[in-house]
Amino acid sequence: MTPQLPEPFHLIDLDAVGSTNNEVFKLAAQDAKDWTVVRAREQLAGRGRQGKSFASPPGNSYTSFLMRPFCAPAQAAQIALVTGLAVAEAMGNLAPELPRAFCKWPNDVLIDDHKVAGILVESSIMKTSVETIVVGIGVNLTSHPDLPGLRISDLQCLGASNVDRDIWLQALCVALHRRIQQWESEGFAALHNDWSARAAGIGRRVTVQMSPPVTGRLRGIDTHGHLLVDDQAGVTHRCVSGSLVLEDVA
Repeated sequence: MTPQLPEPFHLIDLDAVGSTNNEVFKLAAQDAKDWTVVRAREQLAGRGRQGKSFASPPGNSYTSFLMRPFCAPAQAAQIALVTGLAVAEAMGNLAPELPRAFCKWPNDVLIDDHKVAGILVESSIMKTSVETIVVGIGVNLTSHPDLPGLRISDLQCLGASNVDRDIWLQALCVALHRRIQQWESEGFAALHNDWSARAAGIGRRVTVQMSPPVTGRLRGIDTHGHLLVDDQAGVTHRCVSGSLVLEDVA
């Protein structure tokens, strides 16, 4: 049975697709409404950041949301952070028995230092403004891939007693809509403290994989969502993009 989502969401529930993000882009080209949601039981060609493949077996949650916010391209990158906060909050609301969920800059959600969710934000840009944003969210509800060298888990394995796909989607929609609305009306600075309270790796040794890479102690993020890392010489580096590696995690 298709779940009843709150306004203004419009759900398209599918079985198996290549990529839910691709499906939403197709719908956007056909003038689909904002907050259209594509959900699939399985992705055959799921992808993450930087073109990496994203394992998408049946049983977990794979959703993509259509948004058309009025923002500059530089601000669009903040949506991954806003979404991560919403995902972490939805996990706590739905399954309070779980350990606290943390946000790993820029697009992962961790519980007990294990990745349980990943976010992929893609956009189409018209001149100096963002025309369409598609937010893909993959959440490991009942299973997770076993990849060498990576700490990955799922909500059920970590102790969640209720991991139903429909209930999860409803909780996610409520949290995501509230946080995106706040971001649109007040900017990321209004969410900075709440995101920082869930920031993974604060005070720990990290490496930001960028060109050139940056290694040091993670200070946090600024009010624009940029990562702040203090190197061995005490110099603070402001990282706009890249991949964060928490080096002291076994």
